[in-house]
Amino acid sequence: MADKIHLITEQDVHAYIDGELTGDRRVAVEAFLAEREVPLHRAAAYLRNNFDLRSLRDEVYQDEELRSEIERLLARRRAAPDEEAEPQGLARQGRQ
Repeated sequence: MADKIHLITEQDVHAYIDGELTGDRRVAVEAFLAEREVPLHRAAAYLRNNFDLRSLRDEVYQDEELRSEIERLLARRRAAPDEEAEPQGLARQGRQ
């Protein structure tokens, strides 16, 4: 029986570290990391960092004024790439 080949993306590794993968996908990422000899302590450090960042975010978000400002800035940042893409929309105009 041939082994299944799974394409593991950076997003898969992040999801693994965040504890968001289950079943076959989690096993595939674990095999991917093991094949590349990624030390368990490094993966654990990434997991701790993510946990620490979430804890800090939760603490910061308790301040409603600060939370509103952060969300406003994030929304502005998320909108920025779309605004930057508009001047380059010449290809779109050609398709219309």
